[in-house]
Amino acid sequence: MKTKGIVLLVIVVTGLLSIFWWGGKAPATEPPIKLRIATSTTPLSAPLIIARELELFKPYNLDIELLPLRGGHLCFQAMIQGVADLATSSETVIMFNGFQRKDFRLLASFVESDNDLKLLALNENSPKSLTQLNHKKIGMVKASASEFFADAFLIIGGHQQQDFEKVFMSPQALGPALLAGEVDAISVWEPFGYKLIQEYGDTIYQYPGKGIYNLSFNLVTTELNAKLHEKQHADILRALKSAQTYINQHPQSAKQIISDYLNISLSELEWAWNDYLFRLTLNNSLLSNLHAQARWAIASGAVDAQNAPDFRLLLDELALKQALDN
Repeated sequence: MKTKGIVLLVIVVTGLLSIFWWGGKAPATEPPIKLRIATSTTPLSAPLIIARELELFKPYNLDIELLPLRGGHLCFQAMIQGVADLATSSETVIMFNGFQRKDFRLLASFVESDNDLKLLALNENSPKSLTQLNHKKIGMVKASASEFFADAFLIIGGHQQQDFEKVFMSPQALGPALLAGEVDAISVWEPFGYKLIQEYGDTIYQYPGKGIYNLSFNLVTTELNAKLHEKQHADILRALKSAQTYINQHPQSAKQIISDYLNISLSELEWAWNDYLFRLTLNNSLLSNLHAQARWAIASGAVDAQNAPDFRLLLDELALKQALDN
């Protein structure tokens, strides 16, 4: 009887296992959702880099790939072309593109700086005066914060009537063009300014410009992706929020991670680090900045338009609200 009982038990257990295996198999873990973020190779992208390197996206079942590009203007293009799902970009790039298209959305700002752009010249005649730039050539990156900063610098300095020639080129070409005498000054973002000053020292003159332009770095996506991936975008912003907390609580460790990822020295990173304000926002200040820059673009002829876009239509705060509410 004992043997029969054991046999019966084995049969029952085997049957149950068969039912479980063939008919009631537990669902497999869902594969992570993969999204690509075109990321400017600047310390401004620190929250994204920290989140990726510390695997802060993984708890949200996200597989995030960062696509490094030299400038927010290139990141924006990569997103529009479908090479990336999201992109980092300054608000100036957003402003310029707002005149051309309405099929993208601004999800959030994640860092600000009032000293990321630099106006540099050769230090041949010191001290420098902005009037010396009259009828001169200034190198800059077209339709970017670089172009706006050059004009804003002269306007705020009281030289709005100053006539100068804009010479457009890639950010990495600005330094060599200045040194070769192809332009008389350049408007450039970090880390290009730092590298030029460090390598050539007193040969380079930096116009004092801290506080002239408050740059924001933002996360943008296409209109379609904003609808399809609202939950994932909220989770990305949650990860960025965690990364910002890590940056504030462990600044030295965070800087080392950024230094390693961007392949830049810690001294180079320290150059502008204290100018960065890491926080998640999407507020009226950004909207006002976009409209102010749009008015400048129209008045200066940087765009062929009579009226500014309604940038309110390009702001999508749904994902950010979810991220901040949690």
